[in-house]
Parts: sequence; structure tokens; C-alpha cells
Amino acid sequence: MWGFFYGMKFDVMSLMNFKNTYIILLLFITLVLGCKSTRSINFQSEIPLQIDSPYFQTWVAGVQGGGSGIDVFLPVKDLNSIIPDSIHFRGQRVQTVYKNSMIVGHFSTPQNQRQDVILSNEPLAEANNQLLPKEDHSAFELEPNTCLLSYILENKRYYYKITDLTQRPSIPYPTTPPSPPH
Repeated sequence: MWGFFYGMKFDVMSLMNFKNTYIILLLFITLVLGCKSTRSINFQSEIPLQIDSPYFQTWVAGVQGGGSGIDVFLPVKDLNSIIPDSIHFRGQRVQTVYKNSMIVGHFSTPQNQRQDVILSNEPLAEANNQLLPKEDHSAFELEPNTCLLSYILENKRYYYKITDLTQRPSIPYPTTPPSPPH
């Protein structure tokens, strides 16, 4: 057994370097394995409410810089004690709005957005520039006509996948109404 070590030079420094390397490697492996998400995602095959004919609709403002987007509509009869939280659609995530028996998600698109940017060699002149809005990206990869509803039931988050959303005709909002005469 000792023949394997014959001719090898052992000193305290090389032994300490080996120990340090071993400890660092062990910590790294522990860190990587510890970062694995322990939160389980509760995908549901059924939902405790009835969604009738879900659809999405694009829209664009009639004025330059007025914005554009896609609205996802989930018509429901009764929420049955669930709390709709967010909708994931086309790589984005937005908070839901519940109004008139409808769960709605309003998604902004980059077309027709306001582009007021001041470029100057004076730093104070650029201070009024608006920051770019932070998009809330979805962690789920979905088909273009599929959305994922996140909801809360009894203090626990669930996800329900809604496929085959129908696309309704786009809404081109007209220009701003004329100002009343003074």
C-alpha cells in the first residue's frame, strides 16, 4: 500500500492546500444542490370554477405613443372562493383584474409606445427621462394561444392551463376626441 506513495513528497502546505480545495469543492456542491427549488408547482387538471369561451384581443391606440397591447379575457360565472392572482401569456406575467364576471389580464406590447428620450451632454437635462418599464417575465413556456391562470385557494397557489384561446378581432381605438371649444 505504501508503495503507491513512494517518491511522493508530503509537506504540511500541500496537505493544507488539499484540505482547502476539498472544503471549497464540498461547499460548492452543497450550494449548487441547495439552490434547487423546493417549492412545488401545483398544476391543476380541473379548476373549481367554470370558464366560458376564453379569448384574447389585441388593441392599439389611435394616437402616436398611445400604446398597444393584448388583453386576455376569462369569462366566469362565479369565483367559488378562489382569488385570481395572475395570468401568464406569451412570455409575460401580469396581475389579474376581476370585473363584471370576467378575469382579465392586460399585457403591453412594444409597438406604439411613447418614445420621449432626452439626449444631451448635460446630465441634468437627461434627469427627466423615464426608466424603461420592467417586464414581468413568465417562467412558463406556453403555446401562442395558451395562457396559465395562477390563483389562490385556501392560502395555497395553484396553476391552471387554459388552451385554445380564441382570438377576437383587434380593437383600433380612434384618435383622441376633439377638445371642446373654449
